[in-house]
Amino acid sequence: MFAEIAVELPLEIIFTYSVPSELENEASVGKRALIPFGKRTVTGYIISITSQLPAEIKEAKPILDILDPEPIFDEKRLKFYKWLSSYYFSPLGEVLSLTHPGSANIKSQRYFKSASDIPSGKQGTEREILETAKDGIALTALLKRFKGKPVHSIVERLKKEGLISEEMRLTGGGTQRTEQFASPVKSEDTSELLKKSPIQAKVYKFLLENGEKSFTDLRKEFGEVTQAIKKLCEKGLANITERQVLRNPFSDIVPKAVPFEPNEEQAKAIDAITKAIKKNAYSPFLLYGVTGSGKTLVYLKILEEALKAGKKAVILAPEIALTPWPAAYLAERFPGRIALAHSGLSEGERIDEWGRILRGEADIIVGARSALFSPIKDLGLIIVDEEHETSYKQEDGVRYNARDAALMLGKHLGITVVLGSATPSVETFYNAGTEKLTPLYMRKRAGGAKLPSIDILNMKGKKGLVISESLQGLMGEAFKGGQQALLFLNRRGFSNTIICRDCGHNFSCLNCSVTLTMHKGAKTLKCHYCDLSIPLPDNCPDCSSLNLITPGVGTEKIEEEIRTLFPGVRVGRMDRDTTSRKGSAKKIIDAVEERKIDVLIGTQMVSKGHHFPGITLVGVISGDTSLNIPDFRSSERTFQLITQAAGRAGRGAEAGHVVIQTLNPEHYCFRCALEHDYESFYKEEIEHRRELDYPPFTRLCNLRLDGIKESSVIKAASELKISADKLLGRKDLGITILGPAPALLAKIKNRYRWQMLFKGKDISKLHPFIKGLKNSFEAKKISGVNLTIDMDPLTIV
Repeated sequence: MFAEIAVELPLEIIFTYSVPSELENEASVGKRALIPFGKRTVTGYIISITSQLPAEIKEAKPILDILDPEPIFDEKRLKFYKWLSSYYFSPLGEVLSLTHPGSANIKSQRYFKSASDIPSGKQGTEREILETAKDGIALTALLKRFKGKPVHSIVERLKKEGLISEEMRLTGGGTQRTEQFASPVKSEDTSELLKKSPIQAKVYKFLLENGEKSFTDLRKEFGEVTQAIKKLCEKGLANITERQVLRNPFSDIVPKAVPFEPNEEQAKAIDAITKAIKKNAYSPFLLYGVTGSGKTLVYLKILEEALKAGKKAVILAPEIALTPWPAAYLAERFPGRIALAHSGLSEGERIDEWGRILRGEADIIVGARSALFSPIKDLGLIIVDEEHETSYKQEDGVRYNARDAALMLGKHLGITVVLGSATPSVETFYNAGTEKLTPLYMRKRAGGAKLPSIDILNMKGKKGLVISESLQGLMGEAFKGGQQALLFLNRRGFSNTIICRDCGHNFSCLNCSVTLTMHKGAKTLKCHYCDLSIPLPDNCPDCSSLNLITPGVGTEKIEEEIRTLFPGVRVGRMDRDTTSRKGSAKKIIDAVEERKIDVLIGTQMVSKGHHFPGITLVGVISGDTSLNIPDFRSSERTFQLITQAAGRAGRGAEAGHVVIQTLNPEHYCFRCALEHDYESFYKEEIEHRRELDYPPFTRLCNLRLDGIKESSVIKAASELKISADKLLGRKDLGITILGPAPALLAKIKNRYRWQMLFKGKDISKLHPFIKGLKNSFEAKKISGVNLTIDMDPLTIV
């Protein structure tokens, strides 16, 4: 018996291993196997079982162990994962690693320990490594501690000299959390045993009345009682057991009820989707509803219908920070049947939730894009909320788009997929118009609420004014009336950078081709790409001038200005700087809902899906921020961001008002936003796309080359262009090449970047062409230059 196994490494080869007789009953497709791989031990994924060894292989190494009691994917899902691997040009093993938390895999790790006596002649880095390895240390830790030093060669030299030993240790597999429990042993007469022990007597009485309790629960009731429980055991009055307990990611989530019944538009959408779920066939929908139309209620109702039909479901949110709200609504409606799946959980929580899903203990999974790959059985419904969001696109590793992957998974499994948005992506709305998706419309706000009124303010000639006098006045009126406001600016930090007014020096990142952003609170200049950080300077390093200015504006600067303009007003800020800690985003949102914040300032995080009944005023500080990005999607993104931000206003009993500050008031994205008119925006945007041959009329693929030496990258880009021209010269494939050219961000993390953009009308021709180009590049074995292939890129920056 032999198994074909994919390994989580950047290798497209499938490896064959023999299955020892004692593992033959356990080995099956979809399970993980522990295998020898060179000098290492790694985890692989069984993708087929055969009784014959391939002719080209003389001998197969045996599998060491089977890690899963049940498969984590079946044949249908394997077919989907193979598609994902092929379409996004990613090794199958790396794709299959998406099906579980990273720490669930087991692998070997090189571990070193130095001799107790270090020769006096050993100095410098050699001595430092020997001192560090006295108690034992992993190679990865050594490389991190002695970054930039020739660790590998030093360690090999010390091994030959007998001053350091090496062993291989297995790591990973996840950890279990255990807890001690105390249970009472009934006794007829305990008066003498507990006469002089009042704490023991209280604990014993509590256990008799309530039964077995964890040490944690007993500490909450009585304080530190460990010794008292041990004494009860010695007296034969209690037993202590230790067993696994699951970590609870729902501890901070308070279940919430949805107070209203579906209106006519919602009911029609629910009915159409419910019928599709019962058909057990691939049924893709676009749920297009204005902001505040109650898409969440539709989601809850169709999830309920899916569960009634014996199906399970996945609901995706574009940001981890948005997952607590669907989880809270679902926890109230389906207690104990919800699982969370996203990287914001601790590793232990992710392992425990994954285990619950694998065991069939969860019926609905709530998570970010990776939740799509959870091993949930009997899947019948996938919901992709805010389907237009770019965060559904993975920008490293396997570069998949979770929205597109959800549709393809639905197709493979024959199930219902619902894409929801108030501002659908142009491609999705086009597909709805060409019957690839069934459109469902909700044009009215739920509960009789009205869409907010919108004013466009022309900021031309108002140099230096960040918050217009008109917006200031409206904010003052809102605060006097006990109402809340939201200010949106999609740029964090205090200002773009610092510039010397005397000599013109600006502070650029040493590793990236960008200026450093000023963060006044942290007193630093920081790169948002490589995280390089330097102290805020007092003077210019070139001319020593003290005349430093801070052009531009970020959320931190807006916060400072609001505190100056409105002393005593409670201000909250929500951006990546204030939400980096676990649970911090939820605390800010809870404070807004509980009216503990008067004005919330934030980046795009505040514009997505939140329901703030108290916010009646929204101010878009600079509507042009995303409009000025040199990308064909910049108008679409600007319209989406503004419409979504505006949609936070007037969702309660009070009417809402929105102020958009811009230097381009005549641009069609602002004109359409003024009227809440997505469809007019779409009609204008789709004609631009048609004229310039951009999606949905063509498919794109971006090939990016990066390396430490700019000359090597330029040479590789030139050779790639020659190869592309040769492939195109043989036949008419309808493919257009743009580039090669430096990427807009020409250097990131000390690596130079060049790219080529390919446009093709026929994906069946474009995809094989890109594969041929990839093979040509790999055959040349160009050292020091990496090739990254991004199918259907959402950004070409």
